[in-house]
Amino acid sequence: MAPQLTVALVHQPVVNRQGEEITSTVDHFDVMDGSRLALAYPLWRLYVVNRIPAQRALVERLIEHGTAAAGRDEARGQFHKTVWAPDLDTVITEHEHERGMRPTIVATSAQPDARTTSFATVRTRLHDGEPMLLLVGKAWGLAARVLDQADVRLDPIDAGTGFNHLSVRSAMAILVDRLLG
Repeated sequence: MAPQLTVALVHQPVVNRQGEEITSTVDHFDVMDGSRLALAYPLWRLYVVNRIPAQRALVERLIEHGTAAAGRDEARGQFHKTVWAPDLDTVITEHEHERGMRPTIVATSAQPDARTTSFATVRTRLHDGEPMLLLVGKAWGLAARVLDQADVRLDPIDAGTGFNHLSVRSAMAILVDRLLG
């Protein structure tokens, strides 16, 4: 059975450097690179989660631009796996409706925590057929309430250097490769 992984690039609720909950802005590089990641790996979908109407318009323009560019350059692929969502509840409801079951919610954080689960364990569950929704937070990461409500909290990315404050694009690529690669 093929792994069933969906990724949500979450812009709210996330925290700023002071730990306050905010809605972060959409970065076009994140959408474009995340969309390419969704084509390179067998992701079901990449959700860009941001409730601000102007940000929705930006995401939809970027998806359209990426899809139109595919007509000129087949190697780019169409961004048909990338969609906007106003919030995580919408993502989960859509997944349940279209896939027939609620996914296991897997939250990520650069901060270590005693409640984390290893990449190997999550990868095994995923490859055994358990549908999963991987939450990746913008700004300074997912809000504590999102981390606390997740079914699984994944180990932080650790390459042994002690530094793990990566761009969300880099983190998404590493996370997806470790789970599906």
